[in-house]
This record gives sequence, C-alpha cells and structure tokens, in this order.
Amino acid sequence: MAIIPLKQTVKIVRKGEPDRWGNAPVEEFTLKCRFVEGTKLTRRTSAQNGSAAITSEEVVSAAQIFLDKFADVKVTDEFHYTDEAGNERLYLPISIERKVWLNGKTKLTVVNV
Repeated sequence: MAIIPLKQTVKIVRKGEPDRWGNAPVEEFTLKCRFVEGTKLTRRTSAQNGSAAITSEEVVSAAQIFLDKFADVKVTDEFHYTDEAGNERLYLPISIERKVWLNGKTKLTVVNV
C-alpha cells in the first residue's frame, strides 16, 4: 500500500539502443501515480534612484510525479500524462529522487519534470 493515494496513471515510454539498421526498440508501460503540477510567476526587479521597477517577468511551470516504492524509471524516459480534461502532455524528467523509509527501503519515487 502506498503512503499517498495514487489515483492517476502515467504512461512511460523507454527507447532502447538502436540495432544495426537504426531501429530503436520502444518499451511502454503504465504506472499508478500522483501527479501534482503548478505554475508560478517570477519577477526580476531593479532598484535605481530609490524606486523599484520590474524589469522582466516569466511564468515557470513545474510538475512532480509521485510513484510507489522503487519505480523503474530513468532520466531518459518520456512520461505521457493525460489529465482529467483529456489533454495528453509529454514530460521529460529533470531529476528523480528516492525517498527512503526508516528501514532503509524506498517508499516513494519522486520525478521532477
């Protein structure tokens, strides 16, 4: 049983090494997950002559995929997630973290995309 409820699914596409004809085998599998996404607005300000002015703004989108126990995922995998509205998005991982419990076993795999 997972620490947190895993009510969503993510399809993972893993491409293998190409053979001598240049065809790479593709492995697809589906895992249960918890998908958390969000956006934030970052502003760069500069202070000159006692007044602050906004020089640039950008919106940064970030998402985390929580998987149960030690999930077999790699940084080279592609994550295909379909949200509740039916929109499918492709994510490439930035980092993979393993959360280890007190007994030394992995309880949660967190993929930052």
